[in-house]
Amino acid sequence: MRLFAFLLQLAATAVMLAAPPAQNKVAYQRRVDEVRRTPGFVALWDFVKREDGIAGNGRFDAHQAPGDRHDFRLDAVNYVRDYWNQGRAATYEDFPLLGRGPFGQAIQLKVESEGDFRPCLLVPRQRLHDSGLDVKGPKRSVSMVVWLIRESGNHAIAGIWHEGTDLAGAAGPALRVEHGMRQYALFAGLAANNGANAVHVSENGGSSFGDRYARTPAIWPSRPK
Repeated sequence: MRLFAFLLQLAATAVMLAAPPAQNKVAYQRRVDEVRRTPGFVALWDFVKREDGIAGNGRFDAHQAPGDRHDFRLDAVNYVRDYWNQGRAATYEDFPLLGRGPFGQAIQLKVESEGDFRPCLLVPRQRLHDSGLDVKGPKRSVSMVVWLIRESGNHAIAGIWHEGTDLAGAAGPALRVEHGMRQYALFAGLAANNGANAVHVSENGGSSFGDRYARTPAIWPSRPK
């Protein structure tokens, strides 16, 4: 089993996470160490660790298994700009800190207000290739752990999932056309799942069940209201 964890809290179409107050560094490290001791552990993004240290302002980085040295730093990207050359560039300013969460800090994904601005935090696919996150092939498994609070909206929470820009859609043809490269991902609020959270796994990277998308969901209940 391969395990990676995103410690996320969602609010108002938002993902939030943590940077520890100085007085809680011991408790923070204890929690991180507990996750890293999980058998099969690969990576943990707690939105506390930065490329220039816990107190830094660089990109969010992942805690990794002992001996692993992959580049799992999260880039801020507006995928509409990347594939359709529309909208402004995303920066870390688009993910404000909220000062809360299980690790002491949080970021927020704000409600979208611009049709050509879809910001996300990601690791470019080439940096994931053949790492422990690149789960593929027969008799392989993956576990994903996410702490989140979702209030509204449809979200791709975490995973390796690229629907492809060769699909016909309202946005029109992409300038950068790529086929789907779907592996596994966590979603929340998809209409087909009646607002529940779900994990999708793609057998071949393409669509399934006669749909344009890949759907192999395992659904668990949303948080009671």
